[in-house]
Order: sequence, then structure tokens, then C-alpha cells
Amino acid sequence: MDQGTAYTMTSRSESLPAGSVDMQTIADLAGVSRSTVSRALSDSPLVNKKTRERIQALASKHNFVINEAARNFRLRKTNIISVVPCLDIASEQQTSDPFFLEMIGYIADELAAREKDLLLTHAPIISADVFSNSRVYQQSEGVIFLGQGLIHSELNKLARGKLPFIVWGGQIPDRKYPLVGSDNIQGGYLSTRHLLEQGCKRIAFFGETFLPEMLLRHQGYCRALAEAGLTIEPALRIPVPVAAGHANQIINAFLDSRVAIDGIMCCSDLIAMSAISCLGLRGLRVPVDIPVVGYDNLNVSPRTNPPLTTIDQKMRLSAQNLVAGLFTLLAGKEIDDAIQPAELIIRGSSFSDRSTAGT
Repeated sequence: MDQGTAYTMTSRSESLPAGSVDMQTIADLAGVSRSTVSRALSDSPLVNKKTRERIQALASKHNFVINEAARNFRLRKTNIISVVPCLDIASEQQTSDPFFLEMIGYIADELAAREKDLLLTHAPIISADVFSNSRVYQQSEGVIFLGQGLIHSELNKLARGKLPFIVWGGQIPDRKYPLVGSDNIQGGYLSTRHLLEQGCKRIAFFGETFLPEMLLRHQGYCRALAEAGLTIEPALRIPVPVAAGHANQIINAFLDSRVAIDGIMCCSDLIAMSAISCLGLRGLRVPVDIPVVGYDNLNVSPRTNPPLTTIDQKMRLSAQNLVAGLFTLLAGKEIDDAIQPAELIIRGSSFSDRSTAGT
């Protein structure tokens, strides 16, 4: 029957028992199809205004409300966005890592404002095929990956699928998925150049360069040293993980080797905090003896002793970009990468005037 066909009220409509009304009942009473009722109750312009208003009035009269859960199931609309932290399992990194907690918190705020639920998963991504068959994949409208870890090739495979996703990470060649992040090369360059400006010439690099973002930061580190005419020494590149226990172990081993250094560029604020702690146990003062620069600008960074010089990744803005980008993908549109410029925040852990170092 035509969507514009009016319905005729009958005596049956006056005698329907409570709870017996479903969409087919409304369709029968209105003399239209179930699909027309569904569209009318969704206020679709595909149903003419007069018919739409009549169906809505009829539904209201009989206290009929669309079962949103059933409707969403049919439409494969779950209102769930999954967030997958790409943890460094080898170093026993946890979701409780302050970086992940801050980023997830900002993402949760953005999703709540858009009336979406957040599903947080801890399980590592073994392969694209395994993930595609997982409960997370099946239940989610979209996914936000925090970091690329060692799964760049698997993310490229997932990009061939139907589920929209977006990644926080570094700009890797041959990438087939959309990205949000900061300029890691610029960040590594700015932090190293700052240490050079403090008079440092033997600057250690603390970070695991098999991870994409840290590799890019190392490239910035090397660029700054090259501009200063300094040799890039492999002995000063120390593979420090972000997990505190493993970080302290590796930093202490390096300090025990007595390789001469006069500054440390760290790939995360947590690594920088570990470095400051290990230096302090040896009676070395930061920044008087060895200036230290971190990376991330965590909320706790201004509260360390001394307050931590760091690279600001603008995590709140990045979370906004991740969610906004994913929603654009959910709408069936393409997006460009959103790469924020790195910003050096100078505080007491590296300040040149050691007597007045502060925030």
C-alpha cells in the first residue's frame, strides 16, 4: 500500500488490551506497511507529513514505543565504541599506565557527550583475522587503537574490513588506516635541541626504537645532534621500556656502566621519572648534574621533583580528534590524518639557570 495512504480508526483500536500492541498492530490499524510505521516513528521524510503525524498519534494513543534494543540489533547499531590500548606486553606494561588512563579518560568524555558507550579491551591484537572474529569486533560500531606497537601490518589488514577504526600513533610509510598523533620527529628534535642549549653534548636517548613513535623521536634526536655537529653514538641509545620496574633495571645497568653522559632525552614522562629516581639514588642532582627531558606532558609532570620538562602531546585535543575522526568514518566519509605540532614545556628538570629552576 502507498506510504501516503491514510488509516481508518476502527472499533478494534478502542478495545486493544494493554501490552498487546506491536508494530504490526499499528500498521494494521493505520492500513500501511510495517516499514512505513517504522519510518514514520523515526520521523523519516520518506513518509509524507500527514501520514507520519497520524501514525505517530496512533502509536501515542496505544502507548507504543519502538524497542530500541531490537531496532539497533537489526541495524547492527550497538552504540559501543571499543578502545584498544596497544600495550608493550614484553615489558609488562599495564592499562593502568598513566598515559593510557589519561587518554582513555578524555576519550570517554567525548564518547559520553555523543551518547556512546566505551568498551575497553586489554587483550593484545594477535592478528587481524583473530580480532575480526572477536567479541570486541562484532559488538562495536567502531574502534580506537591507542598506539601501533608491533601490529602495523595487522592494522593494514583490518583496514580492508567494514568496521571503521582510527589509530593514535606515528606516521609510518605504507599506512592504510587513518591516524591521529603528534609530530614525533619534531618532539624528539625540540627536546634534544633544548638539552644542547643547556650545554649538553653527550645526551643519552632512553626509549625502545622498535616502537614506531619512539623510532620517530629518535630520528628527531639524531637530527638535532647532526645540526650541532655531534656524532651520533650507538652507546648512548638505551632501549628503556615504559614499565617502571623494567625501566629502572635497564637504567641502573646503564648508569653502572659509567658511560659518560651530561643529559638525558626520554621517550615518555614515566621513563623520565624512572631516570630521575635512579640518578637520585646515586647522588646525582637533576638538573644540576644531569638535565632530563620527558615526553607526553602527563597531568603529574608538573608535580614531580623537580617539575618535569617535557613534550606536550595535547592529549585532550588528540582525544577529541580521535572521536571526531571516527564519527566521520561512521558517517561513511573519508578523513585526513590529524597530526598536532609538538610543543616543548620547560620546567625545572632541565632549566638552564639551575639556581632558579622551577615551573
